[in-house]
Amino acid sequence: MGSLRAGVAAAALAMVAALSHVPPATAAPTAGGATVTVDARQPGGRLPADLVGLSFEMRELGIGNLDARRGTLAQLLRTLGPGNIRISGNTLDRDGIWLPTGQALPDPQPEWLQHVVTPDDIRRLGGFLRATGWRAEVGINLGRWDPVAAADQARVLHKVLGSKLVAAECGNEPDQWVGKGLRPAGYGYPDYLKDFETCAATVGPQLPLAGPDAASPSTSWAAELARDTHGRLSMMMLHQYAMDPSGTMDRLLSPQTYANQLRSITPNLDAAKALGIPLRVDETNSAWGGGIDGVSNRHGAALWALDYSLELGQAGVAGLNFHGGLGVCNAPIWNGKWQLYTPICAPGKAAELAQIYRVQPIYYGLWMARQVGPGRFLPVTVTTGRNLSAYAVRGDDGRLRLAVISKEDPAAGPVHVDLAVGGGDGTAHILTMAGSSLTAADTAVQGARVDSAGRLTPGRGDRVPVRSGTLSLDLTAGSAVVITIG
Repeated sequence: MGSLRAGVAAAALAMVAALSHVPPATAAPTAGGATVTVDARQPGGRLPADLVGLSFEMRELGIGNLDARRGTLAQLLRTLGPGNIRISGNTLDRDGIWLPTGQALPDPQPEWLQHVVTPDDIRRLGGFLRATGWRAEVGINLGRWDPVAAADQARVLHKVLGSKLVAAECGNEPDQWVGKGLRPAGYGYPDYLKDFETCAATVGPQLPLAGPDAASPSTSWAAELARDTHGRLSMMMLHQYAMDPSGTMDRLLSPQTYANQLRSITPNLDAAKALGIPLRVDETNSAWGGGIDGVSNRHGAALWALDYSLELGQAGVAGLNFHGGLGVCNAPIWNGKWQLYTPICAPGKAAELAQIYRVQPIYYGLWMARQVGPGRFLPVTVTTGRNLSAYAVRGDDGRLRLAVISKEDPAAGPVHVDLAVGGGDGTAHILTMAGSSLTAADTAVQGARVDSAGRLTPGRGDRVPVRSGTLSLDLTAGSAVVITIG
């Protein structure tokens, strides 16, 4: 019992230190600080308000979730701020159908059929989007193509969602349809292009379309589709996961992983910029297959999500949708997939049925990313031997905001950070996201955690003086700060 008390005390000390920017009494600063220099003279691309979003399986609509009248999900999205939901996933094409009003289920029902989505589900979604201020992309089943169902769904999406619909997606991960038994061997991009054109003609010009929702971020399908559809594609969409299910926390937070994330998506991103079409990573998370226990559902994943969002946003990606499900936390949900990486989940079966949810650490990383924008990125130079990243944004409100993220365990000791931000004297207001270790699940912002009603109310941010355009802080390893100046 004595050792347990000592461990709890040590974790508490580390948390307090991170929140106050004072190193723990037991941890001296390690050699090698960091300097961060902001170039306010050369603003870059935009950080949009909906950079960070969420992604859900189509089955969530069919089983009655995303309901603003029940539970806490609507409040959890309001806490994040207006954003972007993508609804599609493997359950779109593999095991679900659209059922028009008044139409009976197939008789006999196919063995693969597991969920049904109807116009009532879209009406419920419309109410949810209006209540939260979010917008959505919604999938149309192209893998198991039914032109009558697709045309009916398109009419309902247009009528019910209106401007709340960013785009409809024709199919999900078509580059993997052969392995899923949805297309014969040899199916490739030219075949998908024909399928996409059929979908586009069926849904009509009233719906903006997005695609191809390819599983591989490095496939050329997205760039080819944008070029070949002559303006019919309003948004390029790709999927990207940081790791396979064998990954570790060290690997997730390694500089090599971040380099790989950016490198794999660059060819399609360059094509999107050249064509003037936004590119959104509409399905992403720490590891495919539902995540990794002890990694995807721990504090380190919150640091990764914040850093990864800003990394791709600065590169020019229009947004990212972090995939998850609304089942029981850390338990199998569909097809044996686990609820390890999901930002939002239910603490137990009764809570799941009542749609009463809690958040996992990654949610806090998404919340912190939302505090940085909207605005325009500014170039940042970071000089350090530590595993640390920094970003700067000139907000639409005129204020300068910086995110500084340490991706080392708190046991590594704090890092002294000197920041050159330009301008004169002033005061910096600092929000800190911290946890007692990378593998802990106690992530908090200014000591506050999301409450049972779905709200996050951090205490007042710390204040640090800015003198002649410079400021300094001692940042506990394994924490992140959003600094606001002005």
